[in-house]
Amino acid sequence: MAPRRLGPLVPLAPRRQPLVPQPTPAGRDRTTALPLQPGYAPPLIPAEILPTGPDYAHDYGPPRAIAGTPLSGAILYRLRSVMSEAAQAPPTDYPLGWNFFLHGTPSTIAATWSTTLWCASVPAFDPQVHHDLLDLWNPHLAQPYGDQGRLRWLAPPPLHTIIGLYAERLRAGRPHAAAQLIRCMVMTAQALRDDPRFRLRATALLAMIEPLQANPALDHSALPYGDQAVERAWRTRCPAPLAATLFADSAPGERFQLAFYDLATALHPLCGDPADPAFIEPRHAATALLAADMAAYRPDLATPVSRWLDPELRTLLTDIVQQDTHPLRDLWPTDDTPSPRLTPTAPDTAIAVLSASAAVGFAWSRLAGGIPIPPRGFTVPNAYIAHLDTLAAAPTVTDLPIDDTTEPENDDTPAAPPPTHPNRTAARSPTPTRSSTRTPPPTPDLQSPPTPAEPWTAAPPPHLTRQQGAPDDAKATTPVPPPGPNMTDARNPAAGDLGRSKARSDNS
Repeated sequence: MAPRRLGPLVPLAPRRQPLVPQPTPAGRDRTTALPLQPGYAPPLIPAEILPTGPDYAHDYGPPRAIAGTPLSGAILYRLRSVMSEAAQAPPTDYPLGWNFFLHGTPSTIAATWSTTLWCASVPAFDPQVHHDLLDLWNPHLAQPYGDQGRLRWLAPPPLHTIIGLYAERLRAGRPHAAAQLIRCMVMTAQALRDDPRFRLRATALLAMIEPLQANPALDHSALPYGDQAVERAWRTRCPAPLAATLFADSAPGERFQLAFYDLATALHPLCGDPADPAFIEPRHAATALLAADMAAYRPDLATPVSRWLDPELRTLLTDIVQQDTHPLRDLWPTDDTPSPRLTPTAPDTAIAVLSASAAVGFAWSRLAGGIPIPPRGFTVPNAYIAHLDTLAAAPTVTDLPIDDTTEPENDDTPAAPPPTHPNRTAARSPTPTRSSTRTPPPTPDLQSPPTPAEPWTAAPPPHLTRQQGAPDDAKATTPVPPPGPNMTDARNPAAGDLGRSKARSDNS
């Protein structure tokens, strides 16, 4: 992701706004006024116009909601191990006064919960995909998750909430319990760092709390001045390239500006070609979606929130919220369905708009004084998660048959006989048909029916079933004499031996 550029400094807004990349018409490339002539070196860029902030040296990437790809089994295994260890802590040594959890829940459980939500890039969870992650804390919740619509909206706790769990044990004179809380936070952040949706903020949190394991007295000097002083000490340990991850706690206005920039960037592929008359500027499309979320929940906050936008968008936001006939209201979702003009066809684009719009919702809620999230979430992210389900349910190219023929479900089913040519005779046809003439079987002789042979009995030799010198017609009609004393019965081979032994006794 390219570094965010700053727009011009206008008199009415004494702060620079992040400049969204300007779209280029299709088939056109940006070129310089004059090509560089051979033998000339490119002109030097003055150093004073280059950005020097440390955040320009780090790629923050786009916001990512906890939807789509599920967590890996290794991460879930490590989180279960942390939760099993945290649940064994005695509640008397780790008291917790939150009404969000059941009475008697140790504060180690709250530490893992707060760390997970704080490390999430956008804590909007898809319960159909990430139910294994959310179910880890179900036994400890005072009330089950309410009906929040398709997504599970969990507001991230402020950083001072996590610090309060740790600082309370230090003030109570229990440094070992405080060290155990830090250990639960470290193990949770280390497990979540392997997922890109948690990596950035988990890395920043680990940079602030891992030094406490090597030096537990690192925050003792700031402890007498309150949790705010401890929070300032934590921020000083955060690396400068990751300082923007703390904007939600330290600079909510700048955090809202960056979230709005990300939303306009995510909408860029859906706005069309700039040469097309139906083209929509990404900043205007982002303003329309922001107005849709605010008009459905808190339209009275449009004016104070718009002060953090540039003068053009500031007026545009209030006009869209207040005017029912504004043309940009055509971009609003209807019945949990995105506008046809902003409907993505690729799942990646739908997830990008979903994540960016949810990040804007969290940002302006924190900017407005930390108001709670709407009971069923925001309108725009709910519409795009519903569209994402529609894209997932649609058949792909591999699911469609190539032609109208389908293979039989059972491979043991015999194939249909090949069609018989009308000029072929029945004798040549491998499979008889109704039109083929069949030779009637020979009529058996009723006067001398043949003796049925048993399945395991071998056929008698020819010299026992036919007479010497008999005509061919008599061969099939002459009855077979029973075996004599010197003959071997085919059905009883021992009969011949008994006859021969009896004959020897008579001769003797």
